Amino acid sequence: MKYMFCLTLLLATQLAWAEILLAVPRDVILDYQKLLRHRDILDVREYSGVGARRDTVELVLFQQALMRGGLDERVRLIPVDSYARILVEVEAGNVTASGTSVWASDVQQTRARMSVPLIRDGEYVVGFYMAEGHPGLRSATLKDLRSMTAVTNRAWKNDVATLESLGVSKIESAPTFAMIAKMLKGERGDFTLASFKSSPDMSFEVEGARLFPAKGMKVAMPGSRHFLVSPTGHGAVVFEALNKGLSQMRRDGTLRRAYTEAGFFNARVESWTLVNPQAFSQPER
Repeated sequence: MKYMFCLTLLLATQLAWAEILLAVPRDVILDYQKLLRHRDILDVREYSGVGARRDTVELVLFQQALMRGGLDERVRLIPVDSYARILVEVEAGNVTASGTSVWASDVQQTRARMSVPLIRDGEYVVGFYMAEGHPGLRSATLKDLRSMTAVTNRAWKNDVATLESLGVSKIESAPTFAMIAKMLKGERGDFTLASFKSSPDMSFEVEGARLFPAKGMKVAMPGSRHFLVSPTGHGAVVFEALNKGLSQMRRDGTLRRAYTEAGFFNARVESWTLVNPQAFSQPER
């Protein structure tokens, strides 16, 4: 009887480990599906196109890294819109990992594990994104931005700290990026911080709200970004394979190429003014 109980427990554990649960915001899942275009994950060799952005490319990279690390388990995407909730669910072991990267500074006190960095300190440079038709898109200056209202998520501590360091005092909060975009479209705020995109004008659309970068300005955000993996036994297996695969992808240039093709590392903004050069340090490649 004891043998049968142990065997049943072992089989149940193996079944539970038969899939990897990734917490991912809903808008990222929708754009990821557009980017994937029914392709198998291993068939993705180009990271540009419809739906390409930092978040969606990271979701592809996560799965490719697992396979490179020798782990071929079914992945299921769990919609979790709140960044703060994703951190909680991963630490609690209710999901296996975050499907997109998180700031290292946000998870210093967690029991969960941080993967090797996807984006290293000094690499995260973003734009000031505004709704289509906003008068500041063509000629806004940093002085102008300081008198405008920024919209972000208060749980994104690095975003808030960066805005405050620039002298932006009017900051509104929304729990999801889709709601941030809707607030900008509805003129309940002027701009938000967002990564550059691969589209010709670097714009992107979230639930009917199209956002564009204010021309000529970019901002550096200090810190590194990592996948967060649960502290469970299965998490340990995933963590080992993930790090092995990501390290290979760092060495062979896949990570940098993916972020470049997604528009995150964007040559078109190289000549734009970095408004906080003191926060920027270029890491070794």
